[in-house]
Amino acid sequence: MGEREIGHEDEAQGQRDADGARREAEDARREAEDARREAEALRRDRERDERAAQKEAERMRRDAEKAERTRAKDAEQARREEQRRTEDAAKVAEAARRDAERRERERTRAEENVRKERERAARDAAREAGRAMREAAKAERAAALAQQRAAREAEKARIGAERAGDVPTPDIAGLPRDLAVLWRTPTPSRRGPRPGLTVEQIAHAAIALADTEGIGSVSMARLAESLGFTTMSLYRYVSSKDEVLALMSDEAGGRPPSVGPEVGDWRARLELLLEEQRSVVQAHPWLAHTTTVLHALGPNRLAWMEAMLAALDGTPLSEADRLGVVGTLAAHMLDEARVATAIADRRQALADEAAPSPDELVLMLADERTHPALVAAARAGAFAAPAPEGLSFGTHVILDGVAAMIARA
Repeated sequence: MGEREIGHEDEAQGQRDADGARREAEDARREAEDARREAEALRRDRERDERAAQKEAERMRRDAEKAERTRAKDAEQARREEQRRTEDAAKVAEAARRDAERRERERTRAEENVRKERERAARDAAREAGRAMREAAKAERAAALAQQRAAREAEKARIGAERAGDVPTPDIAGLPRDLAVLWRTPTPSRRGPRPGLTVEQIAHAAIALADTEGIGSVSMARLAESLGFTTMSLYRYVSSKDEVLALMSDEAGGRPPSVGPEVGDWRARLELLLEEQRSVVQAHPWLAHTTTVLHALGPNRLAWMEAMLAALDGTPLSEADRLGVVGTLAAHMLDEARVATAIADRRQALADEAAPSPDELVLMLADERTHPALVAAARAGAFAAPAPEGLSFGTHVILDGVAAMIARA
């Protein structure tokens, strides 16, 4: 081949080579474009996947938030439901408690009404019993007055015998006036259309007045009115109200019964005399409220003192101890009569009130921590214990003490 041909061949070869390079470059460009497009596609896919993942994550977050809100809502609803159930249960319990309290109040009120009704019935029964006791006491006083009238008649006979010289009469010249009147020899009533008074009549009228209206009603004016005389006319027989009280005290006591060895020992004799004295004080309650009875040493008072002292004959007690025993017993009996009168007056004043009993009153006021013994006594009903029949507890205690003295002597 010639050079031209060879040149043409080289040129053609170069052209081919260039075309091959161009094609390779185009292929490379296309491959690069394909790679770019693939990378772009991958990027877009990755971005799409990321967006999808973000959407999924957002959806999951929203679902989680929704689930949390739902859970919180359910929890709040459950809490409210539980609170409602608790409140309903509390309301039911409160209603049950109020019903129980109402039933308890009704039960307590019913029991209180029953108790008050019983107490009212007891008070009515006590008033009725008191009325019966007063009637019995009135009858007893009437019997005692009849006995005293008989004793006074015997005393009048004795005084008549004294005037006849059978019994020596004491010399009253040196006695105080309120004692001298007790030993004054009675003078016969003046004859005429309006006989005169005697100290015995004055004493009897004053006793009747005190028995029916109380010792406070005894005055010279009231006494004169009851006798149908003027006040001034009384002063011809007694000089003062004190003399009247002295006459009353000695006259109301009457004469003591005869108690000798046939009655029994010293205690039996004293108990018999004390029973008689108790009857006298019950018949004349005002005797416990006048101090005149302590120094009205008239014939009857001396006779009682003699009988009481003589009852201790045969005991080893000294004369002073015997007199002390007699004085203690007499003072105790008068004190008990005063207390009994005060209690009766208090009960009468509270008769129309729903007043608590003595035991209930102590339980209302005393605390068991500071007054245990007092509360125990009230719970046992000691304050409402009925009074013993016959001589009182205190009198027996004194007599037991005297027995101990005699045993020691």
